[in-house]
Amino acid sequence: MSLENTEQVAQPEAAPAMETPSEVASGGSGNEFLNMIPEELRGHPSISPIKDVENLARSYVNAQKLIGADKIAMPVNPTDEDLDRIYGRLGRPDTPQDYGIAADGSVVTEEVAKEYSDIAHKLRLTPDQAQGVLEYYRSTVEKSGAATLEIAEAAREETVSSLKQEWGRAFDQKVEAAANAAQQFGTSEMFDITLQDGSKLGDNPEFIKAFAKIADFRQSVTSEDTVADMSQSSVMTPASAQAEIDAIMNDKSHVYWDRKNPIGREKAVKKVADLMSQIHG
Repeated sequence: MSLENTEQVAQPEAAPAMETPSEVASGGSGNEFLNMIPEELRGHPSISPIKDVENLARSYVNAQKLIGADKIAMPVNPTDEDLDRIYGRLGRPDTPQDYGIAADGSVVTEEVAKEYSDIAHKLRLTPDQAQGVLEYYRSTVEKSGAATLEIAEAAREETVSSLKQEWGRAFDQKVEAAANAAQQFGTSEMFDITLQDGSKLGDNPEFIKAFAKIADFRQSVTSEDTVADMSQSSVMTPASAQAEIDAIMNDKSHVYWDRKNPIGREKAVKKVADLMSQIHG
């Protein structure tokens, strides 16, 4: 086969020339968009992003959606007056009283309600924001109060337990005497002092024992009873009872050891038995 007889293969047609982005933006070859609008508008910055009629139509529709919407102008360097106006549009009340913050009789007092309303207005809070902050404050205070009560109750129970162990059957008598002395020589404010561990001073065992000693001293210098008579009529602490037993046991001249005095010895033996019962219950 000769080259002359070979059929000529059809060559593909050349692809049409593609417009460059700059040509499209400027109307380019075949793009008459910019030529369709007045010449004085072609260089406006709002026109430059639009590439064709479809983009123009979409921009127009979006602009129509904004027409009539409530808009807030945002100054570059707003003054306090500007901010008051802006936050007023966002819902900030005209006056602190318009928040309607009311006292609840516990956490929020009349004074707290007024002060908080003033602060919320100064910070330009909306009513919902002010109420949300107030609820957080109230919840925090209530949780803190509950925790304080738990600490105080635990301290009180521990004090009762330790003093009962130390004073035995004399516990009620000692506590009553200490309370009477505290009322005479102390103040109610002093008992409510909060210690470092969160407990009250009035629930501290050392504080109670101190006033119990004051009561004992006052009785010792004002009572006409003898120590022996007091030991028979009063309930003693285990330590005091043991001390008196030891004194009797170590004093061989005590009537407890005098067999020639059966009546006195019987009373002494009974007294020792009573002292033992106050130690061991």
